[in-house]
Amino acid sequence: MKILLLNDDYPPRGASSVSSVVKNLAEGYAHRGHDVSILTSHRKEVSPTILREGNVTSLPVSYRTALRHYLCLKMPSVSRMLEQEMTRIRPDIVHAHNIHQYLTYDALRVARAFTPKVFITMHDVFSFAFARLATVRYLDSQGRDPRLTWMDHIRAVKLQWNPLRNWRIRSVLHTNVRRVIAVSDALKSALEANGVGNISVIHHGIDVQKWQVSAEGRERFRALHHLQGKKVILFGGRLSEDKGARELLQALAEVRRTVPEAFLLVIGEEARWRGLLRSSDVETQVKEYCRCTGWLNRTDTLHAFAAADLVTTPSLCLDTFNLMNLEAMALAKPVVGTIYGGTPEIVRDGETGFVCDPRDISVFAEHLSVLLKDAALAERMGQAGRRRAEEHFSVEKQVEAHLALYR
Repeated sequence: MKILLLNDDYPPRGASSVSSVVKNLAEGYAHRGHDVSILTSHRKEVSPTILREGNVTSLPVSYRTALRHYLCLKMPSVSRMLEQEMTRIRPDIVHAHNIHQYLTYDALRVARAFTPKVFITMHDVFSFAFARLATVRYLDSQGRDPRLTWMDHIRAVKLQWNPLRNWRIRSVLHTNVRRVIAVSDALKSALEANGVGNISVIHHGIDVQKWQVSAEGRERFRALHHLQGKKVILFGGRLSEDKGARELLQALAEVRRTVPEAFLLVIGEEARWRGLLRSSDVETQVKEYCRCTGWLNRTDTLHAFAAADLVTTPSLCLDTFNLMNLEAMALAKPVVGTIYGGTPEIVRDGETGFVCDPRDISVFAEHLSVLLKDAALAERMGQAGRRRAEEHFSVEKQVEAHLALYR
C-alpha cells in the first residue's frame, strides 16, 4: 500500500511527542513493505519553499497564532500545496495526525478526492476544545464529565473563540473520514460527549529494546546532576499548572518530612519551571530540592529516566495518553500517575504504580513516599510495568492495529 501520513511537524525539525509517534508508525509500515510518504510543515522563515528530503515533504506555512481557530479549518494556499503533493504521491491511504495548526482540517477534504481510505488520529482534545480540558466540572466529576459548553470555550480563549469551528470540524470528519482513531478510551469518551463519533481506540506503543541504558551512563548522569545519595522523582514534559506542577511541589514538601533525601528532577523548559516555582504556594526550602535540566537530547532523556527512583505524571487535565508513562515502564520505573485522562489505562494501580487525584495532596504524597521508602516494592512495580509495556504497548501491536483498519 502507498500510505501517506500527515502531521504538522516531523523529525528532525519537529520534536513533539506526536511527531515521534508518527515516525515510529512510518518506520513500522516501511519495515512491512509498504510505500510510506510523509507530509509535514515548516515555518516560512526557515524556507519559503517546499522542502523535500527522501520520503518527507514539508510545506511552508506561517500565520499569526491568534488566528489559529479560524485558519486551522482551511488556508487556500495550503490546500493547493496539499493537492499538488497528493497528485504526485497518489496515496492508497491517507492518515492524518495533528493537523489542527498548519496542515488544516481541509487536508481531509483534499485527501478524500484521492482515496476513500482517509483516517485521522486524535492525539489531544483540540478537535472539540479550544484549550486543555481542565474545567471544574471535569475535575470534580473525577474525569467522568468531559462535556464542554460555549461558555467554557469563551473562558478558555475569550475573543479568539470561533463559534463555527467545532461544527465545521465535525462536518469535515463526517464527510471525509472513514474512521477516527483516539489514543485512549478516555479521549474516545470525551470526543463522543462533544459530538464526534465513528471512533476506534489504538493506544500508543513503545519499542522497549530502544530504552536500554548502561549502568555507567546512568551513574555519569547522576554525578553530573548531583543526584548521588538522593531518592529521585522524575517529572517533565510541557510544564504548566494543568500538568500538576503545583500539587507535586506541595506533595514533595510532605514527602520530605519522612524521606529527607527525596529530590525532584524536572525535564522541560527552564523558564516555565522558574515561573511555576514563583507562583507555587510551597515552603521556600522545598525549591532547593528541585532541579530543572531544561530539554534533553534522547540519550540524556534515557539517562534521566534510568537515574530516577520513580516517575510521576500528575496531570490535572484530560491528558490523553502521556508517553512518559510508557517511557518509565520501558525502563522498569514505577509510576505515580493521575486519574485524569489515559493514564489509568496504562498504569495498573497497585501493580505497576499508583493512580490518584493529585489534588488530594496527602494521598499523592503517600504514594510517592511508599515507593521511595520501599525499594523492593518499587523494583517489583517497575518490572511489572516493563512486562506490561512489552505485552500490551509494543510498537508492533500499534502498527498492526492501524494496518488492520486500513485494510
